[in-house]
Amino acid sequence: MKTKLSSLFLAAVLAAGSLFCDAKAQEEPILSLRAPARVAAGQAFEVSYAINTRGSKNFQAPAFKGLDILFGPAQSQSSSFQFVNGKQSQSFTLSYTYQLRAPKAGSYDFGKASIEVGGNTYYSEPFTLTVTDAPQQAQQTQGADRSDSRRERTTASVNGDDLYIKASVSNRQPYVGEQVLLTYRIYTSIPVEQYSIYKTPSNKGFWTEELQVDPQSQRQENINGKQFVSADIRKVALFAQQAGSHTLEPLEVEAVAQVQAPRRARQSRSIFDMFEDDFFGSPTELVKKDLRSQSLRIQARPLPDENRPASFDGLVGEYSLSFDYDKSQKPKVNDALTFTFTVAGKGNIEMIHAPLVQFPPDFEVYEPRVSHRKTVDEDGVSGSASFEYIVVPRHAGAYKIPAFSYSFFNPSTGKYMEKRVNEIVLEIEAGKDAAYTHASNGAPTHGQDIAYIQTGVPSWKATGKNFLFSSLFWLCLLGEALLFAAVLVALSRSRKLQADVVGMKNRKAAKEAKKCLRKAARFMDENKSDEFHVEISQALWGFLSGKLNIATADLSMDNVRTELEKRQIEPALTDGFILTLSHCEEARFAPGAHDAAQMKKLYDEALDAVYKMVGAIK
Repeated sequence: MKTKLSSLFLAAVLAAGSLFCDAKAQEEPILSLRAPARVAAGQAFEVSYAINTRGSKNFQAPAFKGLDILFGPAQSQSSSFQFVNGKQSQSFTLSYTYQLRAPKAGSYDFGKASIEVGGNTYYSEPFTLTVTDAPQQAQQTQGADRSDSRRERTTASVNGDDLYIKASVSNRQPYVGEQVLLTYRIYTSIPVEQYSIYKTPSNKGFWTEELQVDPQSQRQENINGKQFVSADIRKVALFAQQAGSHTLEPLEVEAVAQVQAPRRARQSRSIFDMFEDDFFGSPTELVKKDLRSQSLRIQARPLPDENRPASFDGLVGEYSLSFDYDKSQKPKVNDALTFTFTVAGKGNIEMIHAPLVQFPPDFEVYEPRVSHRKTVDEDGVSGSASFEYIVVPRHAGAYKIPAFSYSFFNPSTGKYMEKRVNEIVLEIEAGKDAAYTHASNGAPTHGQDIAYIQTGVPSWKATGKNFLFSSLFWLCLLGEALLFAAVLVALSRSRKLQADVVGMKNRKAAKEAKKCLRKAARFMDENKSDEFHVEISQALWGFLSGKLNIATADLSMDNVRTELEKRQIEPALTDGFILTLSHCEEARFAPGAHDAAQMKKLYDEALDAVYKMVGAIK
């Protein structure tokens, strides 16, 4: 009787929950946008688009007319998977990020970005960007730079034969989907102080992946009897999306070179002129030079129709594959088995698709868990994709997983490669919970076709008693009413919290700062100085942005002090936090910033500053 009451109460609670919770349909593809609303002229900023589902293609961003494209689109992805009590959930995000710069003030309107998913086209929201004049402090700094003894002058120039950029590709006639390495290399016979890429090619018709470049790698080259120093400044992996002729636009770079200044005649001389005289040789000047690589034409070849396997699904590259499970495990009825199909090699890892595996109908099969491991280095894109199937056999007996084929096109040989996975035979043993389980062919698992006699004590029910309008009925009804009221209160509180945008940002500020500091600690342990300083800076500025409800792009040392004073923060605490911000910015470019002791000191200082400011700003 007690078991019966518990079952009825559980059923009532589940029934009440079904009134308020609808089954969630498959997540609708959404192309979201993240972009600032206001920036300063000359300031670099990021615009990012993200799609929340796999299988997308043909992403098209707006033209960004009037802006300089410094970098992009850089692609990144993240995914998560959960399998709890037989239920699985997963999420996926693919992002396209651009780094842009507005050369002059004004208002810029940009249209929608688009992407294709499953034959349908999805669009992002358009956005408007307001570009203000550069801050007065920056203008004064620029003026101070011009007064430097090594200021840029117009009395000297750079010869195009002394400093130039050359683009090259590993293959001008690749197959569709074949990986092509595009390299931009700078050549100079004169000292170069610095360079910056201010316009990258759009590379229309290609899926692109930015590759790593070692800025310290330089080489000596003799070109037409003249000595040059060359270095790779950008490398990109290209994958043609369709056959035909494609033009790779030039890369545009602004370089600052050190050249010999011509002798100048002086109309008046003083005793102080001797320090600027050319007695000890011609002085050097810093001269800006705009560099532009040549355009390249790529002729993408279509994949051949001859000998194309039926299992081919567009994968191009050089791969190996495996399909296996834990053979040491003795499979039993209702015990989960894990089969893993892995494809590894060099090429577009995102194009690796799941195989067509036919498991026996008596097996309960869950959606495969997909994981991509991608390596991006100066040699290109490589890695692996794994598909992990969790299956549960429901009956004992001998079962077969039929052989299947998996194919890809190998561009180095110009042929399709079809790999065959052999048949797998499984002997499923009857487990302790399989006493009454029969195989799918009707054979009883215990060699008998008569079920066991129940030997337990039966549960008896008194006649004349019904559940309707009984005490238990009213108790269940009261429980449903209380549960309904609790859900209403929770929903109301959730709506209020979501409506308080400022409050939400304030509450998330410390959480995000702690997340960045944890990443910084990991990078510090790995001795990754650049990533460490980026996370420390993001922790401090992001914390202030959330707490003060000011966009990160609008924050500066001055308005941070002003905002903290408005909130009546103690001057000593304000000065300490701003000093930490200064130390962080200085450490990114200081010579000793790569030292482990210096990174630990900066980390402790940032952690202490955030901890003290959390309770001070309400």
